Amino acid sequence: MCGKLGIKFMHIPELGIESDKRKNLDSKADYDRLFEEYEEETLPYRTKELKEIYELFKEHKRIAITCFEREPSCCHRHKVSNYLTEKYEVPIEHL
Repeated sequence: MCGKLGIKFMHIPELGIESDKRKNLDSKADYDRLFEEYEEETLPYRTKELKEIYELFKEHKRIAITCFEREPSCCHRHKVSNYLTEKYEVPIEHL
């Protein structure tokens, strides 16, 4: 269906957070710790994938970063989008 609408879907699992690390997240502090660890221990080693997202943005002028989490603040995509904004000045709008 997405293809018929001109939407291309790409799965980049390297940017995800392992499911075992997402267990027992009961408070904002739990999420804060998870995303701090993600930002320090995962993102620095995913520059290839982050650059790929930036190249897609340059080519298509808009992209959507999605996840199963409803709220960006409870999802790793806010760290990915922050990185893209800081490194490449990509404008971000959370929907």
